[in-house]
Parts: sequence; structure tokens; C-alpha cells
Amino acid sequence: MTSITTKKIGYDTAKLWRNALYNSGNTDPVLYVFIGNHIPYANESSPDSIVDTISSEKAVWNNMYAAKRLTANDIELVIPKITWAANSDYQQYDDQRDITTLLTANTTAGIDPMYVITTDRNVYKCLSNNNSSLSTVEPTGDYTTSNGNIATSDGYLWKYMYNVKPGNRFLTSDWIPAPISTNQLDYNTNSTGVVEGELTTIVVTNAGTGYYDSSLSVSAFNTGCTILQLANTTNVAANMIVSGTGIFPDTYISSVDVLNSQITISSAATANGGGTGNNITITTKVAIDGDGTGAVASATLSGGNVEQIVVSTIGLGYSYANVTIYGSGSSATARAVLDPKYGHGYNPAIELGASNIMTAIRIGDIDSTENGIISSNTSFRQYGLLINPHKYGNSSPVTYSTANSVISQTTDLVLIAGVSYNLDEFVYQGTSSSPSFSGYVNSQTSNSVKLSKVTGTITIGLPLIGLTSGTTRTVVSKTNPEFQPYTGDIVHVENVLKVSREDGQAENIKFVVRF
Repeated sequence: MTSITTKKIGYDTAKLWRNALYNSGNTDPVLYVFIGNHIPYANESSPDSIVDTISSEKAVWNNMYAAKRLTANDIELVIPKITWAANSDYQQYDDQRDITTLLTANTTAGIDPMYVITTDRNVYKCLSNNNSSLSTVEPTGDYTTSNGNIATSDGYLWKYMYNVKPGNRFLTSDWIPAPISTNQLDYNTNSTGVVEGELTTIVVTNAGTGYYDSSLSVSAFNTGCTILQLANTTNVAANMIVSGTGIFPDTYISSVDVLNSQITISSAATANGGGTGNNITITTKVAIDGDGTGAVASATLSGGNVEQIVVSTIGLGYSYANVTIYGSGSSATARAVLDPKYGHGYNPAIELGASNIMTAIRIGDIDSTENGIISSNTSFRQYGLLINPHKYGNSSPVTYSTANSVISQTTDLVLIAGVSYNLDEFVYQGTSSSPSFSGYVNSQTSNSVKLSKVTGTITIGLPLIGLTSGTTRTVVSKTNPEFQPYTGDIVHVENVLKVSREDGQAENIKFVVRF
């Protein structure tokens, strides 16, 4: 038995996540980006490694001290950023090649993926790479130019997909946002540039042997003539294209009389021709037979081989196409490359292999403290993605109607006034070696303290002791964190170098979840 799980499962999963946030009010997941871990690493220049264990997940929960809910504007499908560069060999789209290969650079062979983003922030898909030539001309233009089919002077053919506007927060040094349809706003897409059944590319599958184009002398002929007298019929075969003075366009050889060095042509001559100085040209014919119309192609020969087939006129309406090569040689074969369902550009995200979700959220939008919920006098070294947590003390996940936009996950204590603790200090009740309650100071005011990494049970009326400061202050009351620890699912965690929060500051947190 053989099987394959296609790359589309990654796209479909990523899209489901994205779309969940566009359907507020239903039962779809509620997602939060959390921040945590204000306590220094053992080595502050090297973030701690992360492992996927139950123990480490609990540690993440204990580190967490605030979170902000994701909205539809905070999440987008993304693809790796491939910036157009001169003298690069870009893979061309091919309906019979593995999509992963098309989207992966082969550094050994010097081959780049099949799409680029340009200095204009236009994203293009390579439809033809001019027989694996180097790209030397950066593409320009959008869907208004030849339905988005951008031909450059280096022989490349590009398909305009979309544009990323300046300031798009999902455009980074490593990633490009990828819209899921031409209807998605802010990407300069339009369905008029999407044409189903375009035939843009033909690939040679067997170069064959003995193929030559010729310029041959021909005896003078008159208007209406269908039989031409040649000096010889070397490299002449039926169905080859005939052109020259007096020859109707697209005329081909109906038959060859080798014995008499004569050819019969498919269309009668439209004017007198031939004779001295009026040679005819006989070239290899590329015939396209399918359910579409308009596609015209020609063969490029080298050393008797069919080296390349160039589509000079893009066809329309092809769901299938058979290609036949007629010429002086034998065995050359080629096939038409068919476009995706509904056409190139219909769904840029799936066509370019998007299977990653970027979240981009700003903590400190309202003010640096998000209306006093998150301290501006602290730091964080960890952030991640939390799905469907429970309210503290509840057995069911939060819903769209009950989920607050910003939450605090600290345990908050009201204390009798006194000397402040040190920031990040270990504080406890009982003994330092075996505390009945403990935590770390996230932030504080004159009569309160916010704690993270809390363990044990607080006793109201007993002192809270600072391990390094020696400060002792009596606990008056306690407020629980917003979420019940260890509920919901933590699906993404990143450890980073210390980020210090300050008054007047906001933090843009971006990360990519890969499916």
C-alpha cells in the first residue's frame, strides 16, 4: 500500500485557525497571546530551551502573567519570504511536479522557489523560466497587464498574484502574508486577472533527434499555386510550417514528394513568390489539440534537438491539451502545463503553499499598561498562544461573550503599607526552605503586590517575607488570576531575550505557527 497526505492539509488547518477569528459570536476557539517569565535565565544571553512535556506546560502556565485576546486583524496566513534577486534560477510552475519541490530552494543546484516578492512588494508566480535561464529582469505590473501575465525581456513569464501594502504587519524579513482569495481586502487583487484554462507553458519531455529548420530555394510560383518545386527535400517533412513571400500565414506541408523534390502546401499561394533571392523557410511545427482556443507555440532547436517550446500566444479555456511536434526529426515529445482549478491567482495562499499562521499583536495599544491590567515596570522572556482557557474556578472554557480583551494572570495581594520588595524577588509565607505559600514579585504599589509563579495557599493576616530584601508585610486580601491554571491548550511557546516594559512603550509580538 502507498499513501500521501497532501500539503493542502497544512493549508486547510491554517485556514481553519484563521477563519475561526472571523466568526465571532459562535463556538469557535478563543485565542490569547500570553506573556510571562520575568525571572532571569541562568544565562541571560541564551534563552532556555523548550521541550514539549506536561511538566514544561505547567511551567509555562506558572510563568504567565498577562494575555491579550486575538482578533481577526491579528492573524494571517504567511509564506516564506523569497525576494527577487538578479541572476537567480527560479523554478517554473508545473502541474505535474511536487508542490513541495516547487516551493523549496535547492541550494546545491542553485535553484530558487517558484515565487518572488519584488521591490514594489508585488508577489509573482513563475510560469516560465526560459528553459532554466537566469532571471535578470525584475517583473513589474499587476492584474491589469495581460491578465497579470508579465513577460520580461529575459524570457521569463510571471503571473501577478497580489501586492503587499506598506506597513502590512505580517510582512517581515522572513515572511510574506498570503491572501486566501481575490476578494480579500488590501492586497490589490481582482478576479479579472484570474482566467481559468490559460495555457502559458509547454515543457519538452523528449528532445528527440534530427530536427532542423531550413531556408530553402524554391522555383518561382504564381498566385494560387499549391505545389512548390524545391532544390532538394533534405530536412523537409509533412506538417512542417512554410513561410515566405506569397505564402499564407500558418501554411504547412501537406505532403512531400521526395523523388521530384516537391512539396504540397495546405493553403494556396496568395501572391507570386519564389525564384532567385526569395527563399522559403520551413520550420518545426508545434500543434496544440485541446478543448481551449488560441494557444500558439514554436520550437527552439539546438544540435538537432528540440531544446524548448515557447508559447507565443497564451490560450484560454484549456482543461486538457495534447502537444505534437512535427519536423524533420523523430521522437520529440512535449506536454502542456495546465493551470490550477479556477486559474492562477484564484487562491494565492494555497497556490503558494501557505501552511503557516502568523499572529501579530500589540501589547500596550490603549496605554503601556492596557488600562492598568499589565504592569509597565516588569519584563518578559516568554510568549505564546493559548486556546480556550477557563475563567478561574470555572469548569467550562471562556466564550466570546465572557472573554475579556486583556487579562492579568498574576495573583494580587493587598498588604499593610511598608518597605517595598525587590522587583522579581522571591517572597513567601512560612519558611524559605519549605514555604506554605510563595511567588515572585512581578510589580508592586505602595499597598499591593502582583505575584507570578505562585505555589501553595496564602494565609490572610500573616506576613509575606522577601527573601533578599528582608521586607515583611502583612497580607490583607488576595485576588485570583483571571484564568484557571492548566486549562485550555498551550499550542505555541517561544523563549526570547529579555524584553523590558516601560511607561509609554508598546510591544509588537509576532510569531509563526507551522502546520
